[in-house]
Amino acid sequence: MAAPAETLLTSPDFAEFLFNNLSSAVFIVDGNFRVRKVNDVYRSLFSKSEKEVLNQLCGNTLGCAFAIEQQRPCGSTSACGECTIRSCIANSLATPGDIQNTYVSRTFYINGLPVEKRFRIKARLVEFGGEELAIVAVDDVTELEEERKKVQEMANRDYLTGLYNRRYFFEVGESFFQNAKRGSLRLAVAMIDIDHFKRINDTYGHAAGDAVLKGLARILERNLRKADVLSRFGGEEFCVLLNCKDGEDAYAVLDKIRLLVEREEFDADGRRVSATISAGITNRLGESLEKMINQADEMLYKAKNAGRNRCEVYT
Repeated sequence: MAAPAETLLTSPDFAEFLFNNLSSAVFIVDGNFRVRKVNDVYRSLFSKSEKEVLNQLCGNTLGCAFAIEQQRPCGSTSACGECTIRSCIANSLATPGDIQNTYVSRTFYINGLPVEKRFRIKARLVEFGGEELAIVAVDDVTELEEERKKVQEMANRDYLTGLYNRRYFFEVGESFFQNAKRGSLRLAVAMIDIDHFKRINDTYGHAAGDAVLKGLARILERNLRKADVLSRFGGEEFCVLLNCKDGEDAYAVLDKIRLLVEREEFDADGRRVSATISAGITNRLGESLEKMINQADEMLYKAKNAGRNRCEVYT
C-alpha cells in the first residue's frame, strides 16, 4: 500500500494546486510548438484565457511581436530563426534531463498593445502518456531590470550635478582611447576648473557654490556634443573627452563655453553670482588616457597661473 505522501504526489488535485500557485507563468508545448496547457499566472501575465491559447502556436499566444506585426504563424516569420524562445524550447526537447535557460528582451503584445518586456525563461523535457513535451517557465523580470539599470545609472552619476562621475569616465574613456589609437576617431581631453571657487563659497555660502556647480554643468551639457563624455571629477573640477573634427576644434568648443560662463549670472536663492572658468586642453594622443589627462591638467595650471578665465592647449 502506498504511503499517504506518495499518494498525495500522484493526486491530480495536488498537481493542479501546485501548477496554478507557482510564481512563474508556465505553459506546456508539444514538439510542434503548440500550447497544451497554461497556468493561472500565464493567463494573468499575457491576458489570455485558456480557450484562446490551447493548441495555438506558442509565439502567437505569447503575443510575440515577430508573429503579431507580420501577421504570420509563429515559426514562419523572418525573425523566428533567431528567436531565443523557440531555441530554448527546441533544445529542451532535444536534451532530456537538462534545463535550458535564456533571457528575452523585446516587444510583446498584451491586450493588443505593444509592451517592452524582459523575460527569464527555463524549459525542460517532460514525458507524459508516451509523448515528449516541454514545460516552460516564464518570469517577468522587466521591473527588476529597470530597477537594476536605475541603480547602475545612479552609481555612474555625480549626486549634485547629475553628470557622469570619475569612475564612469575612466570606464568609458578607455574604450574611446583605444578607438583613437586604432585611428577610428580623433580625441581631445579638457580639464575645467571654476576660478576662485573657495572665494564663492566663503562669500556667498556653500548653497551658492552648489548653484554655480549645477549651472556650469548645464552649460557644459548644452554646448558639448552627444559624442563627448562629460564628467565631474570632484570638487569644482570637470573633465571632458571630446570627439574632435580637427586640431582646433576642442579649443573652439571650450573657449565658447568659457565665454558663456563669464556672461552668466547664476541664481543662488535669489542672489546673482558670477563665476569664470579656466581650461586645459590636449589633442595629442598620448601613451594612455591618464597621460592625456595629465597633459590637460598641466595646461589647466598654466591657465590659472596666466591669470585665469582662459584656455590653454598642450603643444
